[in-house]
Amino acid sequence: MFTSSPTVPFRRRLRASSSQQLTPTAANATIPPLAYLTRYRHDERYASRICRQDPGVRPRMTVHFDPHWSYRGFQALVFENALLRAVILPELGAKIWSLVFKPADREMLWHNPRLPPRPAPFGARYDDWFCGGWDELFPNDAPVTIGGEPYPDHGELWSMPFAWDLVTSTPSEVTIRLHRTGVVTPTQAEKWLTLRRDEPLLRIRYAFANDGPVPLDFLWKLHPAVAIGPDSRIDLPAGRVIHADSYQEGFAEPAFIWPHTHDPAGQPIDMRRIPPPTAATAHFYHAVELTDGWCALTDTRDRVGFGLAFDPAILSSVCIFGAYGGWRGLYTTILEPCTGYPHDLAQAMHQQTCTRLEPGARLETDVTAVLYQGVDQVLHISRDGRVVRAHGRASD
Repeated sequence: MFTSSPTVPFRRRLRASSSQQLTPTAANATIPPLAYLTRYRHDERYASRICRQDPGVRPRMTVHFDPHWSYRGFQALVFENALLRAVILPELGAKIWSLVFKPADREMLWHNPRLPPRPAPFGARYDDWFCGGWDELFPNDAPVTIGGEPYPDHGELWSMPFAWDLVTSTPSEVTIRLHRTGVVTPTQAEKWLTLRRDEPLLRIRYAFANDGPVPLDFLWKLHPAVAIGPDSRIDLPAGRVIHADSYQEGFAEPAFIWPHTHDPAGQPIDMRRIPPPTAATAHFYHAVELTDGWCALTDTRDRVGFGLAFDPAILSSVCIFGAYGGWRGLYTTILEPCTGYPHDLAQAMHQQTCTRLEPGARLETDVTAVLYQGVDQVLHISRDGRVVRAHGRASD
């Protein structure tokens, strides 16, 4: 199941205490010789250098996969190529904990500085366990009772362990499959993560099946918390946008046409611009009219970004939650392509803006996560991860 090439250990810059490092498990009794690590680090610097000199030139490096690591007591699946490193925690909802863009030596996902990953009991209040990274929310967001059954806060997947299989492992491609059954709902959830040689892309295939005897109404939301700064910018192909009910303060109207709105005094607000942490505010809104299936968040100062491409016939809206110093003092933006809105499933069912799976039905779709540089304004992201940028610096 494993390639013949030597396993390369995970390396990251230490920004916290040593207790937060990935550590090899007992199963990985033989650590590769230092020569491998030294050679690998040289290749990593080389990859960064040639990508800065010519973004069109990509280094050649095999794809490596290593399941023999742990992070704060959780098994950590590490796979990487010359441009991207991903860390998955299958025992914590199959969370994508880390996405490092190697040419920029940058962690693209946000991590809660006060709350590291820890085991969560089923039904826990999500906000009190929100450590960051990328979760999946299914079959609901806000806690709700449906058909007499209480659906837990942010769904039934994020706190539960997933089984995993190594599907493909070659020098040019690695695919892992993560899967589990529902707890409250008679469902099966699966996702396949694929990393290919020399691509700054994580390709994800999702599948949800209804094994029950009655139709299932649900919301499914991607939930990547992205690292941001005061020069960050959101781009998405949206029309009408609706503020969540409890997040309308500071805005003149409950809905607007992306990206411009107004404050109560009539002053214009460009919603593409991320407020600084000193703004002590929070945004929560639903882009309910998409002209295409993608969204992006870019650091316009460093010209590095994170984007998602998806099928808008399935993920038909994008919810954006921004904590800009005003929600628990935290600072992140969560890009949430979703199958419906609002975040209250009961309300979505009432207004028929959620998705339904009939008995025995199965929903499958693909999502591409792309890391990019040399961009400060995104005009389009194709389903295969090609980023179209505006010429020159970001403009209105």
